[in-house]
Amino acid sequence: MNKAKIKSIVTLLGKSLGILGLLFVFYKLSQEYTFSSFTKQFFLLLDILPLLFILNFLSMLIGMYAWHIMLLQYASKTFPFLASYYYFSKTEIAKYLPGNIFHFIGRQALASKIGISQVEMAKISLLFSFLLLTGTVLTSTIFAFLSQEIPTLILTLMGISSIITLIILVYLYPSFPMRKKATMNGYLALSVALQGIMLGMTVMYQSESFTANLFFQCVSIYTLSWLIGFVTPGASGGLGIREGTFIAIVTYLQLNISADIIIFSVLLVRLINICTDVILYLSTMILEKKMKELEI
Repeated sequence: MNKAKIKSIVTLLGKSLGILGLLFVFYKLSQEYTFSSFTKQFFLLLDILPLLFILNFLSMLIGMYAWHIMLLQYASKTFPFLASYYYFSKTEIAKYLPGNIFHFIGRQALASKIGISQVEMAKISLLFSFLLLTGTVLTSTIFAFLSQEIPTLILTLMGISSIITLIILVYLYPSFPMRKKATMNGYLALSVALQGIMLGMTVMYQSESFTANLFFQCVSIYTLSWLIGFVTPGASGGLGIREGTFIAIVTYLQLNISADIIIFSVLLVRLINICTDVILYLSTMILEKKMKELEI
C-alpha cells in the first residue's frame, strides 16, 4: 500500500471520527437541552464572557509569540512580532477546512519573505506541532496531579508520556538551541493551559458545589481532549473530537458535574475559540498597509 493511499485512509478516518464526535455532542445536547434552555444558560454567563474572551486572546498571543521565536531562529533577517501575528492570524482560521493542516500550508508563504527555505518552514511547522503536543501533555499531567483525584494508573501513564515526549524533544532537531526549545515549550504549555482554565471557569461558574480539585480535573481532562483533537488527522480544528472526548472522559470518570453543564461548557468554549479566530483574521485586514510598509 503506497503512502498516498495510507494518508487518504488516515484522513478519512479522522474526518469520520470528527463527524461521529459532533453527532455524539449533538445527541447529548438534545438529551439535556431545548433551544430555550440553552439560550437561557448562555445569558446567565454573559458577565464572565469578556474574561473568557480575554483569556482566549491571551492564549492565542502566547502561542503566536512561541512561533515568532522559532521563526527568528531560522530567518536571515530580523522582523517584528507584528509580522508573525499577521501571518499566524491570517492562516489560523484555515484549520477549520477539511484536513486540519491548511493553516500550516498557508504559513509557507511567509518563508521566502524572511529568508527561510520551504523545507525549513515545514520543519518549523513540525517542531511547533511537537512542542505544542509536549506542552499539552505536560499541562494535562500537572493539573491531573494537582487534582489528587485522577486514578493512579492514569496518572502513571500520563507521567510516563510526559517523560517520553520530553526525551524526544531533547533529541528532535539537535541544532535548535535547547534553551529556546524549552522556552517555546513553556509558552505553548501556558497557551493550552489557558484553554483548560477557560473550561474550568465556565463549569465552576455554573456549579454550586465546585471544588479546587474538580477545577483541576476539568483543566486536565480538557487539555487532554484538546490534544486528541489536535492530533486527529482530517478533523477540522479538532471539531467534534475535542468536545466528544471531554464529555466521554468526564462521563467515564463520573465527575460530580451535571451533564447539562458539561455539554454547555464545551460548546461555549468552542464558540469563543471560533469567534476569536474570526476576529483575529479580520484584524489582519487592518494591518495590510502596515505589512506593505514593513516589506514583509
